[in-house]
Amino acid sequence: MRDDARRLGMLAAMGIEVYGLREPDTATIAGDHALPAPAGVSPRLIVAARGGQRGDVGAALARMVRALGVGAADVGWVDADALPAGQLPGASAYLLVGAQAARRISAHLSIEHQRSATIAVIDDPVSPHDAAARRAQWQSLKPLARRLQDG
Repeated sequence: MRDDARRLGMLAAMGIEVYGLREPDTATIAGDHALPAPAGVSPRLIVAARGGQRGDVGAALARMVRALGVGAADVGWVDADALPAGQLPGASAYLLVGAQAARRISAHLSIEHQRSATIAVIDDPVSPHDAAARRAQWQSLKPLARRLQDG
């Protein structure tokens, strides 16, 4: 411990800023969020996935949502398999993971709301090592990112 403090002191004396690794934000893991949103607050983005998509897929979804520039308080996470009728909150943007989730969620949205909202449908998040798949997935997320940036 003393050697580490001495090293940090020497680096600070030389004007070198030392960065540390961030701790993972456990509040943004998809499986930890539940609907409905806090009273009076409507989420800006609804992420709908099948209930079994936890673990690595949920963490990848959380990273994807952070990349879209949305805070954890502005996201509503929905389990598409267990969504009771009439329980889907209104939002200006929807990220639907998988064709089955897209079918189930679109059944809960009126035609007018589907027309006015920005909806992106993707397959499971892709591997960070597959550049072509990441590029294709980001192409489908671009309209969603633009909508969320506009507010």
